[in-house]
Amino acid sequence: METNQNETQSITPVKLDKDGNVNLSVITPEEEIKYKEIGKSLEPSDVNSILNYGSDAQNSMEKYSNDFLSSVRTYNSGEVGGLINELLTELNYIDVGELEQTGIKGFLSKIPFLKNLFVDVKKLFQKYDVVINNVDKITNKVKAGRLNSIKDNSSLQTMFDSNVSYIHDMEELIVSGQLKYNELSLKLAEMEGRPADYQDYEIADLRDFLSRLDKRLADMKIVRFIMIQSLAQIRVVQNNNTSIAEKAQSIVSTTIPVWKNQLTLAVALQRQKANVEMQKKISDTTNTILQKNADMLKQNSIDVARENEKTVVSIETLKMTTQSLIETLNEVKQIHEAGAQSRRVLDGELKTLETELKKNVTRVN
Repeated sequence: METNQNETQSITPVKLDKDGNVNLSVITPEEEIKYKEIGKSLEPSDVNSILNYGSDAQNSMEKYSNDFLSSVRTYNSGEVGGLINELLTELNYIDVGELEQTGIKGFLSKIPFLKNLFVDVKKLFQKYDVVINNVDKITNKVKAGRLNSIKDNSSLQTMFDSNVSYIHDMEELIVSGQLKYNELSLKLAEMEGRPADYQDYEIADLRDFLSRLDKRLADMKIVRFIMIQSLAQIRVVQNNNTSIAEKAQSIVSTTIPVWKNQLTLAVALQRQKANVEMQKKISDTTNTILQKNADMLKQNSIDVARENEKTVVSIETLKMTTQSLIETLNEVKQIHEAGAQSRRVLDGELKTLETELKKNVTRVN
């Protein structure tokens, strides 16, 4: 029985398909009466009847759309996603491994800088405290954004239901208009078949009225199709909002608490590690100082003993200075003898030059 009912429902003809084609053959007599009543406003004698046809439904839809836009204008639908990105930025900003980069080993190897190490670590944890406060603020915004997404979805659902109703109203207008169009088309054919019985302007006016009505129906079919598309679009937006709200809820209720818990544990372990390293470095430094002092004491004692056993001046130094003195005296003696010999030669040459000069002077006189 259920199968037969489903088959009956699936093959039931529709008055208007998704492409806007009207099937008047499936209209019951009762429905025809209703549609003709709706189409009564389409009067060829009224030039504005086509313009006003369906305007009430359109005005109602436009008003609701404006109300919906006003209600969501104060809330940015992408705000939650932005807040989540901002939250992730804050989480990435906190790096427990940064403690390794503060130079713990380098600072501890130099005792005078030990104080600066603790100052840097303190500043690092202060930065963590600031980030935690920022995370809490962003988390509160995410919670508010989640509520807005839920509220937005509620408004979208109302809009969805309104669009369904609007599509139904539009379909009734299209079917009614099509009935009217067929009725007037028959009348126009009759008038064109007996032109002598009518004025030319009457035939022309009715032909123009039918042309405008056909355009109006085409526009209404397009609007109907767009509204059908909007139903799928609204569902996509609702699904996106739901996903964002669920993600926000997961971050707020699960991720943040776990992250804070692990951060606290990581910081505590890092403090513990820093203290162990500090104690080890202090012990190593103490041992190094004792070993270096012992080595220095040994070397100094050996050097002092050796120096105490030495004479004021070594025999090697005396030999060198004596040899240098003898060489100096010999060189000075040689220089004096050479100078005396040079002066004797110079005296002989001067006498010779003097004799030659006198001879030449006498000849000149």
